[in-house]
Amino acid sequence: MNFDGFTSISFPKDDDIVYVLCFKKLGDSSETPFYVGESGRGTRRLGDYLTAQFAAPTDFKVGVVIKALQALGAEVIVKYRRSDDRKAEEKQLIQEVAKYYPLLNDESNFNYKSDARLAQSERFEAIAVALLMGTHPLRVIGNA
Repeated sequence: MNFDGFTSISFPKDDDIVYVLCFKKLGDSSETPFYVGESGRGTRRLGDYLTAQFAAPTDFKVGVVIKALQALGAEVIVKYRRSDDRKAEEKQLIQEVAKYYPLLNDESNFNYKSDARLAQSERFEAIAVALLMGTHPLRVIGNA
């Protein structure tokens, strides 16, 4: 059977992971990290970003940025590894990556009970554009 048009991934086997979300601009091979996370549910955590529920501010924030980057033609990539101490590794990874790249981890969340959904969608879509253009206000001098 021909599986043209299918994408292959290795089936995940670990529940405790740390991960980095990156994007690649259209026609560019370099990957730019934009979020670092951890999970005790393995890659099932990524489904939370697909649904991007407004009542879960981190899921909404990351999900809106992912969808906006994709709509702008960027490819979003997940890098993950097994972790024996995912919370500590996430913290360390955030510190390391943030030296070179702005991260959504540093963006404030919102109060889903009092903030307007549309305003927050527009805010995070604008952040996605700024990340893609390299003009995000958290951008560190000397970043790629």
